[in-house]
Amino acid sequence: MKLAPKIIILLLIVTLGVMSIYSFYQVRRAEKSFNADAEANHVLLLSNSLGFLSKSLWELDKDIAARGMKPLFEAETVINIQIYDAEGNFFSGFQYNLNKDNKKELAEYEDRHKEKDLSAKELILKKTKFDLVPSKMVSPMINLTDDKHRLIGSLWWKETEISDPKFLGYVVLNFSTEYIAKRLFEQKVSFILFTLGLSLAILALTYSFLEKQVINPIRKLMQASLDIADGRFTRLQSRSRFQIGSGEDEIDKLTTNFNFMVDKIEHSLNMIRGLSEASQAIVKCMNISESIQIYEKYLKDLIRVLKVEVWLNEDNEASDETKAVVRVSDQKKIESKNDISNKLQNDKHFINEDSKFSFSDDYINFSILAVPLLNSKNKKIGVVELYFTKGSVDNSDESRGIINSLTTSLITAIENDWYVLREKNRANLERDIELASAVQDSIISKSFPESRFYDSSTFFKTASQCGGDWFGVYEVEDGKILVLFGDVTGHGTPAALITAVTRGSADMLLQFIKLGKADISKDFPSQVLQFINECIVDTGKQTYLMTMVAALIDFKNQKIFASSAGHTPPALITTVQGKNEVKYIYPATGSRLGFAKGALYETKEFEFIPGQKIIFYTDGIVEGESPKSKEYGLKNFKKSMESHGAQEPEEFIKNITNDAYTFFSGVPQKDDIALLAIRFLNEKENKNINPNINKSDAA
Repeated sequence: MKLAPKIIILLLIVTLGVMSIYSFYQVRRAEKSFNADAEANHVLLLSNSLGFLSKSLWELDKDIAARGMKPLFEAETVINIQIYDAEGNFFSGFQYNLNKDNKKELAEYEDRHKEKDLSAKELILKKTKFDLVPSKMVSPMINLTDDKHRLIGSLWWKETEISDPKFLGYVVLNFSTEYIAKRLFEQKVSFILFTLGLSLAILALTYSFLEKQVINPIRKLMQASLDIADGRFTRLQSRSRFQIGSGEDEIDKLTTNFNFMVDKIEHSLNMIRGLSEASQAIVKCMNISESIQIYEKYLKDLIRVLKVEVWLNEDNEASDETKAVVRVSDQKKIESKNDISNKLQNDKHFINEDSKFSFSDDYINFSILAVPLLNSKNKKIGVVELYFTKGSVDNSDESRGIINSLTTSLITAIENDWYVLREKNRANLERDIELASAVQDSIISKSFPESRFYDSSTFFKTASQCGGDWFGVYEVEDGKILVLFGDVTGHGTPAALITAVTRGSADMLLQFIKLGKADISKDFPSQVLQFINECIVDTGKQTYLMTMVAALIDFKNQKIFASSAGHTPPALITTVQGKNEVKYIYPATGSRLGFAKGALYETKEFEFIPGQKIIFYTDGIVEGESPKSKEYGLKNFKKSMESHGAQEPEEFIKNITNDAYTFFSGVPQKDDIALLAIRFLNEKENKNINPNINKSDAA
């Protein structure tokens, strides 16, 4: 329901309610007044006849009684009159009866049979004392019905002035106030008509006033509010109503406040739109310098900033603590340990630069506001300096809101630029890693020279995209192979590059062998390590080192000649009567490859008979850790080899790696893992392979 009908209904209810209460009160008051007048008039009427009626009863003369009662009926309100003696016996009475023509005529009572409601006891109760004032010998009015009443007068007689009064009896006067009811009804009707007329008049005048003074302004206010929702800012006309008095009333104040609110909303909306456009422009810039230029332009327009200087972390990364900041405009560098950097680092609020806290001496000529650049994780990426005319820094909430809004966009633009830069660097790094991985993939042996003397199997897994483990198997003569098994310190791209150098060195040696320029003697492994060491020293600059074991396996003479550059010792597995025995063999050990130029290595001889297996491995498997950071160790590795020692190389490698990775329980390992198993075939297992084929490296 609209406001106007509500007000009309409320006014109608209130007006009718008030007027009804007032009318009821006035009618009741008039009714009491009329009844009081009727009682007084009839008491006076009856009291004037008491002496005459007392005489009739004293003389027992009904004619005298008739002459005393008949004049009372001249008042048309009298219904009947009855006289009783002192004992309550009926003496005489008159009343109005209807004749044949339906007209009233006065008739005498023959008896009292019609007054059954009057008893002697009641008469006695209404008896009054003798008084010289006749009206005081009449009892108070008795209400028989709403419009029928009764008066009882006491009849006394004094023969002389000095004789005592004698009580003779009672006179009962019944009269009607029907005329009063008619007058009250007429008054009620007049009150109702007056109430309705007054209510309608008040209603019309009040509604007209409210429509002009309240409802219409509120209606305009509502429409203006809807216009705001549609983006139209309508201002209301002030003091357009009928003015009572000189000051503003509540509606005037509401209109003024509404117009003020509209101005603020429109201003705020325009500000939001401007900030939104500015934020988008800042974020969409191609680089940080362009973003700063847009940022500076809007701050100059909105809060009268003269100049903006931006200092960013030197390492282009958000952090809790930074080593230094660099000014974008001229690349000036300041260590972050100065006072203002420490204060911004700790407070993370706006700071007015002064002699104690400043990046430069510009605070002498300008008022400078330093604003920390904090990302969404509250980490610092730099500082913005806002230059104002000396003494005119705007510290209002609106200005600070503008600064915060635009600075947030600048932070986003800076982090986006840094992200793009990191992605470019990452992409370049990934390309380098992919290239290094491809190189490494090409230098790791996929298959070995086929031979009638041995079976083999390998396992290789890197800790990163590029690994530092490398191995190669070369057939140097019929019945002789050279095994090189190495591990570069660390892993990743540098390690892969060192393995590439190692592979190149090994290939060069192979070419010497093919040209017959290499002496395949028992000292050959140590000579190989010396040669590779020189190559790695020249390449790694003593920064990247490599452990390696070089083993020359002579199947015909059943010998192994091995030399080590700090590498883990190979394991020799012998199976006798179903029992597997694992024994580590320790070649003569020298310094790691790449450590120093001119390093010398020695060769040690070991027996290697048919049926035995030799296992080469890197330390990645024995140093691998479980979720509880416990190392796998040589003991567990040896136990696993003992369990699976009788198996073929391929099955053997599969099972011992399964044992190791079960121990690791899914924990990513920090180092590369490489394994090589070679089993010396006995005469029954010898392969019938032409010794002249596959003499080259299969790496």
